[in-house]
Amino acid sequence: MTGQTEQQKFYVYIPTCSPNRAPDITIADLIPVGRENAISRQMLVALCVENGLVKNTLFGKDRAMRKLIEQARRDYTILNLSNGQGYYRPSRNDLQDLQRYIRQETKRAVSVFRNIVVAKALYEDYIHGRLTE
Repeated sequence: MTGQTEQQKFYVYIPTCSPNRAPDITIADLIPVGRENAISRQMLVALCVENGLVKNTLFGKDRAMRKLIEQARRDYTILNLSNGQGYYRPSRNDLQDLQRYIRQETKRAVSVFRNIVVAKALYEDYIHGRLTE
């Protein structure tokens, strides 16, 4: 080739539709920041249905939404008002609520750990013959 450059073409495959495609919005996107902006459980369920995060079935919408919150809490701090009136992500103005949440979840974790310690002790007693049926 003299004086001419050959152009290469590259193609990228981008699927247009996939049933397993992650949604464009997550439940964390639907939960506002700040206690004063808390969203009610019923409203959050409705938004989850509207955005395709949960199916619009007679039963199970609320449970599916709570499962989404449980999963989102792995990446986001999501609080709910103690009176059951709403969910929110804490802002700097919500430090007292955040501190209360940390104490509550720490106590819960310690309680669960204690249960495991007791179960492990029982297991050890059984496998080492210290207890029988």
